[in-house]
Amino acid sequence: MNILIIGGTGFIGQRLVRRLHQEGQKIFLLVRPKSIEKAKRLFADLSDITFLRGDIENTDLLADVGQTGKVSDQIDCLIHLAAVYQLDISPSEAYIQNVVGTQNVLKFITRLKNLRYFHYFSTYAVNQVLSGQVKESDLIPESSHFFDEYARSKNQAEHLVRELTPKSIYTIIHRPGIVVGDSVTGERDKDDGPYYFFNFIQKIKSLGKISEKLKVLPLPVESNSLMPVIPVNTLIEWSTQIILTPVERPITCYHLVPKQEIKTKDFLQLSIDLLNSPLKIVGISVSGMFPPIFKLLRLPEQLVFYMKSRARLDRSQLEADYPELTGPDYKEYLPNLIKAFLAK
Repeated sequence: MNILIIGGTGFIGQRLVRRLHQEGQKIFLLVRPKSIEKAKRLFADLSDITFLRGDIENTDLLADVGQTGKVSDQIDCLIHLAAVYQLDISPSEAYIQNVVGTQNVLKFITRLKNLRYFHYFSTYAVNQVLSGQVKESDLIPESSHFFDEYARSKNQAEHLVRELTPKSIYTIIHRPGIVVGDSVTGERDKDDGPYYFFNFIQKIKSLGKISEKLKVLPLPVESNSLMPVIPVNTLIEWSTQIILTPVERPITCYHLVPKQEIKTKDFLQLSIDLLNSPLKIVGISVSGMFPPIFKLLRLPEQLVFYMKSRARLDRSQLEADYPELTGPDYKEYLPNLIKAFLAK
């Protein structure tokens, strides 16, 4: 296939570029004009990548509109990965990057004469307020309450994808869970998600004698709180298989999370043990005390929601189409994540 990737220089994107190139696919990469040289250095060891100057914030997408003719007849698959992810992001930045950016991509799609497949990378957080079983077909209204602007903007963007993508194009929505580092090497690009918690435990340990007297750690987690963690390399392998062997429906959505549910308390407690801390987690209900405490510790206050989430992400469509995609056991790879974290 001739694949145009938007957002190919990010944490997930650069790995997907390399994996698809390894599979012999022809790659076109949309990159901001100021980042072109950096992108060329990043992929200097790969041959036959076509770099296109552009920005999803631009209505025309391509910086040189004349390039449209260069790719309009060639591209048969487009992957939209570009997004800003930050729990405490401002409403305006989230909207411009994630909503307006996606809207511009959808406009650009109409110029690609031979496009057959559109892969949009969303997030499980688009249904943030739901608990219990959440189906892959579920998508709460844009007017719903959200705990952070990232989730709100991605919800709005997914609504646009579902409503505006031409019906002649097969649309596949990838909804990853919480993406962490490589399950083998532990490699990551920034400390978010569970890494906020790793840093939190290290800060407690740095208190010296005070930390030694602490026996328990009260957290807003319940016995049925779940954490849909997926290592980045697992996500890449799964998405690559979906991209190369797509099921042709007008629109398909997949929850890209492990088949075996991960209890938040169990995941965090094992993390504490691997960080050599004697603390034992005691789950307590959420109260107004947590946001101020998190802010004091320089943790995003929106993190509270992700710790207490009780959503059970249904994988029925994924398992029907790709039954072999089950996922690794976090107990096997979490030590690698912690080892890489401590070595930073």
